[in-house]
Amino acid sequence: MKRIMAGVTCAMLAAAAMTMGVYASEGTTITLMASQDWIEDAEQELGAKFEEETGIHVDYQILPADQYQDVLTTRLNSGEGPDIFMAQSGFALATTYKVQENAVDLSNEPWMETYSVFSAEQTSVDGVNYGMTYYDTTTDYYIIYNKKLFEEAGITEVPTTFEAFEAACQALLDNGVTPIYEPVADGWHQTMLWAENGQIFEKLEPGLTEKLNNNETTFAENENMKTALEQINDLAQKGYFGDNYMSDEFVNAETYLASGEYAMSFLKPGAIKSIVASESNAGYEESDFGIMLLPILDNQYLNVHPTGPSKFIYSGSENIDAAKQYLTYITTTESLQYVIDNAADVENFPFDAGQVAEYSETTQAFMDQFDDETSGMVLQDVVTYFNEQWGDVSTNMAAMFIGDMTAEEVLQAVDEGRAQLAAAAGDEAWQ
Repeated sequence: MKRIMAGVTCAMLAAAAMTMGVYASEGTTITLMASQDWIEDAEQELGAKFEEETGIHVDYQILPADQYQDVLTTRLNSGEGPDIFMAQSGFALATTYKVQENAVDLSNEPWMETYSVFSAEQTSVDGVNYGMTYYDTTTDYYIIYNKKLFEEAGITEVPTTFEAFEAACQALLDNGVTPIYEPVADGWHQTMLWAENGQIFEKLEPGLTEKLNNNETTFAENENMKTALEQINDLAQKGYFGDNYMSDEFVNAETYLASGEYAMSFLKPGAIKSIVASESNAGYEESDFGIMLLPILDNQYLNVHPTGPSKFIYSGSENIDAAKQYLTYITTTESLQYVIDNAADVENFPFDAGQVAEYSETTQAFMDQFDDETSGMVLQDVVTYFNEQWGDVSTNMAAMFIGDMTAEEVLQAVDEGRAQLAAAAGDEAWQ
């Protein structure tokens, strides 16, 4: 079963909806506020079906990524939050978003029976679950590369060291292909290149995470973190991101890879389907694309990232029942399958509701190379007071690319931000 656009009928969804209990009043509108790229078109299609069956309209308010957190926190702090808001799960829930005050306890919702235990840990504070991760956290972002372009440039092996990776980039550039599509303009993607390879820091220095979280060391003191940033900057300075990376946008990544103008980008594995389906496809098939790790610091450990964009119901909402009904609706087996089958970059969800994952052979073969010993958690999922600064780090990395900041200054800014966040949280390690 590859697609169920026709198979998920109104009748099936109506039956699922009937299990939710009493409907909220028809004519109700609930607002759902999210950052760009956090809401799939397929989910909005479910929202339309939800309205057909319940009379409850879902107003999706999608904000640019570089503005989202500031707007959300302002609205929450002013007591004017949307009915449902989205935020990254993990450490920041208790501090930045104050979910114990701003969100509704969802611990007893029906979908909790199928919700991933680990995901629930990441959306909970002090044992109370306030959110639902509605995102494919079963895979992460990796380098998607064009095998044909590699072959044409004389690259015969997937690079596993940074030196070999740069050599491959130069070979591509010499062959008239821009090596890497890196969209800096969105204000979030460049930090992925660093933080999503952060598992190598702990592997190289066991115990580093604990020291950082106990305020026994700093980012700026760590030579590996500095080297990693310098290596990423080196890719930019040598032209491997192309001429327009500072203004390039994430939404165009798949189009540029489909055209063959670029050979690589840091994307979810499911993006391969979208690349091949693009109108700009220069004749490539899914088998022409592969998946590899970005070997910053020669990293060959799989990045594991179980946290992700999650939905929370605002405690001050006048439509809490309707919002709960929506969350239940989108987590039925049929709804989960609908998004999996109709959103190219979603291959599964952190639920065990009987849905069928759609991992491609390429994705499965890549993931099968790794086990617990050869995997590690990404930086933002294990180090406190970092994820909250994602936008600032991205801004500072962009400044590094144009020569306005050094790698060391980027790290010093992270340390300053961590100290401020820790102080606001009353963290004893920073007293």
